[in-house]
Amino acid sequence: MNRSFYSLLSSRSFANLAGSLYMMTLIAAVYQLTGSAAFAGAVSFVRSIAVLSSSFSLPFWYTKLTVANVTRLFLLLQCALSGLVAFSLAPLSSILPAPAFLGYAFGGIVLIGYVEGCASAAANALYPRLVEEDKRVQANSLVSTSMQMLSLLGWTAGGILVAKLGHSLVLQLSSGLLLLGCLFLVRLSHQEQIERKATASRSMLAGWTFLFTHPQMRIITWMDIIEGIAGGIWIGGVTLVFAQEVLQKDEAWWGYINAAYYAGTIIGGLITLKLSALIHRHLVSAIIVGSFGVSLFAYGYAFNTQAFIALAIVLLMGPLYQLRDIAQRTYVQQYTPLAEQPSVFAAQSTITYVLFGVSVLFAGTVADMWGPQAVYIVGGTMYLLSASTGFILKKKHAAAEGHESPPLSS
Repeated sequence: MNRSFYSLLSSRSFANLAGSLYMMTLIAAVYQLTGSAAFAGAVSFVRSIAVLSSSFSLPFWYTKLTVANVTRLFLLLQCALSGLVAFSLAPLSSILPAPAFLGYAFGGIVLIGYVEGCASAAANALYPRLVEEDKRVQANSLVSTSMQMLSLLGWTAGGILVAKLGHSLVLQLSSGLLLLGCLFLVRLSHQEQIERKATASRSMLAGWTFLFTHPQMRIITWMDIIEGIAGGIWIGGVTLVFAQEVLQKDEAWWGYINAAYYAGTIIGGLITLKLSALIHRHLVSAIIVGSFGVSLFAYGYAFNTQAFIALAIVLLMGPLYQLRDIAQRTYVQQYTPLAEQPSVFAAQSTITYVLFGVSVLFAGTVADMWGPQAVYIVGGTMYLLSASTGFILKKKHAAAEGHESPPLSS
């Protein structure tokens, strides 16, 4: 990996930490002002909608700017908007009536969410442009592990910082972290031609077309959809109900389970980093093993009633999640032409956010109808179906390797 890759990784690390801190702070601020859990929850919902909208508009920006410049522009806008909200929140809270202040806060959340989504998606499209093909598993492992560690740090330390420093100071700290992220992008060097015309590869539907017409990508996309529907098994509400009703533990174990999950994904990232060369040679097999392993552990989690065994299962599940996700991301990077990657990743981002909403509704409905254990049984079945679909991908991949030229992105 070169200096530009580490510059981008450092920039996104600061941005990710800042994002975790300001989200937690805004949630706490809205809850303190309104006393409503619904309003506090709306912060995350509104942000998700804003990020979703960014994924639809990104192909347009790619026709105007290079991927690197889209990353720079929107991180700078995120820094500026976050700073504006951070330094204006305290003064406006004493001047504006509560409804107007809430409107201002949610307006800021929408704008920041949009530019954050653009910056993050553009960075994801930029990573494979900065590393050699045989280093992509290693690069993806570094990125994934760094983001998981910083998310854990941000969401863990955020509450402590808000309690000690107050909302405004933590938001200002977040803006400072974003500014550091912008400074790291100054060191990023990447030459790329800008296609001024809205060619087919840059059109709004190009990414969707590629995902559902390319033989291997179509299978990968259906695997993502199957697993995405099961993604809601780890949402906070279901985990909390499982801890209380099945494990017979209090709310503290909800936190322990979440911490074990993060720890497992961090360990998984380090393992995939160590085994990156082996995984790169067997990407499809790694995807299948990861999905199948998650399926088995989900079944085990569903039928287990011992709290410490549940923690161990979640911890061990983390590396399998990482193995599957990192191998899948590398496979998509390897078999998608560089010119198509920005729009493809934007389409994948849209699918992810839509599926998250569907999975939350799906998991909640299953839990209400049949109990929390049923959620993990259904989730395990979905991952098993995805792993089985992986064998179709393996067959298609072998056929393509035998008849086609080397990977499209090389």
